[in-house]
Amino acid sequence: MTVNPELADAIEATRLVDHHVHSVLLDPLDEADLLDALTEADHAIPRQETFDTQLGFAVRNHCSPVLGLPSFASADDYLQARAALGFDESTRRLLSSSGISTYLIDGGYQPEALLPVDRMMDLADAVAHPIVRLETTAEAVMAASASGTDFLDRLVVALETEAVHAVGWKTVAAYRCGLDLEPAKPTDAEVAAAADAWFATGAPGAPARLVDTVIIRHLIWWALERGGVVQVHAGFGNTNLMLQTANPAVMQPLVAATQHTGGRIVFLHCYPFVREAGFLAHLYPHVYLDAGLSINYLGANADTVVRETLDMAPFGKVLFSSDAWGVPELVYLGARLWRDSMARVLSEYIGTHGWPVREAIRVAELIASRNAETLYGRPFPVG
Repeated sequence: MTVNPELADAIEATRLVDHHVHSVLLDPLDEADLLDALTEADHAIPRQETFDTQLGFAVRNHCSPVLGLPSFASADDYLQARAALGFDESTRRLLSSSGISTYLIDGGYQPEALLPVDRMMDLADAVAHPIVRLETTAEAVMAASASGTDFLDRLVVALETEAVHAVGWKTVAAYRCGLDLEPAKPTDAEVAAAADAWFATGAPGAPARLVDTVIIRHLIWWALERGGVVQVHAGFGNTNLMLQTANPAVMQPLVAATQHTGGRIVFLHCYPFVREAGFLAHLYPHVYLDAGLSINYLGANADTVVRETLDMAPFGKVLFSSDAWGVPELVYLGARLWRDSMARVLSEYIGTHGWPVREAIRVAELIASRNAETLYGRPFPVG
């Protein structure tokens, strides 16, 4: 399929809102850290194995020219060039070349290892807004609490404090207990009992991993009932996640129960369940989705998930994200691969199905930034 040049130029010129992303690792970034950030596995992957993947090939193909190398430079040459440029210059080149003007940043995963957001934005020449991870907030509150009751009192204050600046919320229920959650809003008595039980599992002042389904449901309901956007990790992730319970479809009862709360749900990444997420976005007015993380890992096969986001979901409910964590390569690739896949998929719709070029461009612009503005209820700079 020949890519329509007018469409390709328009997509290339479109600034992006990355509605779900993380910061990058602190300097110095050694080779082991870089390789670790390019896999979701929890064991060390040899250099050659890391680069002999769709993601590894995408790095060599697309990131090499940004660092001054030919496409498909060897892994050795790539790592040497990166080291020679230094942390700031390599990070600046990759971030600024992405065309992302606004980042909605989830800082809830290993924040101590990551570059401060202000510093990342200086390098990116962009702006950022916070997405607050519900489980991380609850865990920090529990670590400072003297009882289950004290936890619940402190939790309300902490969430309301976060809400002053947060543009949205994030749940990692898929990693903690699965998405097959009971649909009903927990009662006050159920939440109190769950808080007491959670407090009893650990020593006061010690971090406690939240896995209790009642408290996680309580947090989701709280955010939705106050009219917030709740991002939900779905599908592909690391070994803490059981894939069969990370399918958005298993969350349908809770999705249906929260339809009239005034809040909105965004399923993130979704692979291999992109169509299931699209099905829910088709059926329920408050459901949205992206292909996020999966685009980078699919590399040359990213057209598959980009196409599937357009299968069933209304075009006004599909968003762009990179879900990059740790290294700027993932930010740049998230944007590069999305642009290329959108150009190819929409060109097919133009050439084979007669879509007007301007309509295809409009759909691309919706996903690139305009849907994020609608969903999060604010304008984001895209100029």
